[in-house]
Amino acid sequence: MIFVFSFLEFSFLLILLWLNLLTDDGIKAGYITESQKKIDILHYHLKIDLDAEKKFINGEVKITAQKLNPEQNELQLHFYGNMKVQKIYSEFGELKFYHLRNLIFIDISELKKDTIEFKIKYSGSPKRIGFNGFVFGEINNIPLIYTLNEPTYTPSWLPCNDDPEDKALLDIEITNDSSFISVSNGRLVSVQNFRDKKTYHWKSNYPISTYLIAIYSSNYVSFTKIYKSVSGKELPLEFYVLPNHINEAKKDFAEHNDMLEAFENLFGEYPFIEDKYGVAEFLWNYGAMENQTITGIGYNFISGRNFARDILAHELAHHWWGNAVGPKTWKDIWLNEGFASYSEALFLEYKFGNTSLKSAMRSKFSENFPGSLYHPVNLFSETVYDKGAWVLHMLRDEIGDSNFFSSLKKYFEIYKYRSASTEDFKAVCESVSNKSLDKFFDDWVYNNKGIIRCEYSIDHINKTFSITQINDEFDNFHFNLGLKIIYSDGTSEARFFKIEQRQSIFNLNTTKKIKEIIPDPDGKLLAIFFHKEEPQ
Repeated sequence: MIFVFSFLEFSFLLILLWLNLLTDDGIKAGYITESQKKIDILHYHLKIDLDAEKKFINGEVKITAQKLNPEQNELQLHFYGNMKVQKIYSEFGELKFYHLRNLIFIDISELKKDTIEFKIKYSGSPKRIGFNGFVFGEINNIPLIYTLNEPTYTPSWLPCNDDPEDKALLDIEITNDSSFISVSNGRLVSVQNFRDKKTYHWKSNYPISTYLIAIYSSNYVSFTKIYKSVSGKELPLEFYVLPNHINEAKKDFAEHNDMLEAFENLFGEYPFIEDKYGVAEFLWNYGAMENQTITGIGYNFISGRNFARDILAHELAHHWWGNAVGPKTWKDIWLNEGFASYSEALFLEYKFGNTSLKSAMRSKFSENFPGSLYHPVNLFSETVYDKGAWVLHMLRDEIGDSNFFSSLKKYFEIYKYRSASTEDFKAVCESVSNKSLDKFFDDWVYNNKGIIRCEYSIDHINKTFSITQINDEFDNFHFNLGLKIIYSDGTSEARFFKIEQRQSIFNLNTTKKIKEIIPDPDGKLLAIFFHKEEPQ
């Protein structure tokens, strides 16, 4: 997910979000119950009938699940209490259940097999919640129905085990008025007409976390391109927009082939190659959402002027970081958002070179990133996005380009279609680089140290360079520092030092007269350096 809005809008939105996300693990305490960890959902087959006029849905979901504890007699699913569960049944008949607040408790004691199947028939008018949940919207007299579920709003319209670690396969059949195109995750299996209704059946060939399940339904027009992957497979690129945006969208979406080429070369083959990659227009105009294989982008961002390049690169990158490799818990959300934010800069570097990388990172710089990157107070803060990008940029310098990109590829291959934690990522980087990263992750990921702040001076007589960290007493960092030394004769050279202490003095071992020293000339550190003048 990516946000684009003013500070006041951002602050107001965060206040609303915090009211719903007061947590001990990034979501409400106890949101994932002990019982839910004993069930592995294997497959959802959802049939949902949309009534745009009444803002009402009728749904039936067939769930296939595996008992991780053979003795388990009760199954718990998330589902909002304003929705009505009409019945739950299996091949053996109706199952007993009760629906309390936002949980359904289902008696599965009669289902003796390890792998069980049952159906839930339900209906209701979904509440708009969080960043939207399930929305019956309209623009220019055109209805537009869509979902935006991150992090915990899928149960506002679908009974499910809403644990990001519990991925499942998905079939989804969306029925709406025959004038509507209905879009979801995966590949289109069929379109069937019945009287004045039309049903689109989409099938995901890869496991999906519940927060990434999508519905978009409107009077869309669509266009398609083909991308040939690194393995030679043809990937359909499908775009769904409102009729008045077709020409602008064709211009704005034109770089997707370049983005896919960049990310495949940097990370590995697009992970949903048997499905598709698509973008659908929706009405959430604070940014975009990386729903698996079908990104949603806000109506206001389609302009025909390529203003949405970073947004589109961000959401596409999520298909490696967040969708294929998912977070084990919401404490690890920087593995989604920090990675996707850094991928924006990596795409620009891949296409335009190092100068564009440096410019992109400067745009993400801030002197104030409150809170820690791991287990953040706010899941969608600048700390998670921009500091997350900077931490990866610094990790790249810490272990070197070759080790960094090898680590990304190995991490992707190991955890593809699974979930990973921060410690999992750290272990991969240590394995590839053969280097302990305890200090680096303690400094930048696990602790709330802010950014590096240093004061430096040059002793021109003794040819020494002094540097002092001026953070709080216990907030010292360990980092590699590059210097550009400019001499009075017009020459220059690069030097590199390891900073381990609060105060360090380095002998520059030169006979030349020093004109100037520039710390971190290539912008590799999240740091501010203050020059303290010394007599020459």
